[in-house]
Amino acid sequence: MNPFTIAEQLGKLGVDLDKAKDDLGRLENEAIEAEGAFRVKYSKIFRGAAGSVEDRKQIAIFECDEEWRIWGKAAALVRLQKEHIRALHARIDVGRTLASTARAEASLAQSGWSP
Repeated sequence: MNPFTIAEQLGKLGVDLDKAKDDLGRLENEAIEAEGAFRVKYSKIFRGAAGSVEDRKQIAIFECDEEWRIWGKAAALVRLQKEHIRALHARIDVGRTLASTARAEASLAQSGWSP
């Protein structure tokens, strides 16, 4: 690979990483809001329900199913985004290794040494 192509791709990966980190912040905020909505609704239903503690828990769980699923999906998106960021870091590391190899090859070529 040519060093200019490697540098160009590393620059693009850097931009992608910045965007991914911004997206992670947004997704984390959405997950926090979803968790809050679930917990508040659960608490209100639990306190307002009649019966034993276990009965009230089950009533609250049943009534909050949609909020619980929204929260779970939001948390899953956060985990996926973190994995995406880890993959970008790995790709950047590979790009740096390729760039280093290309520089070493260019240096050897300039010195006139050949294998």
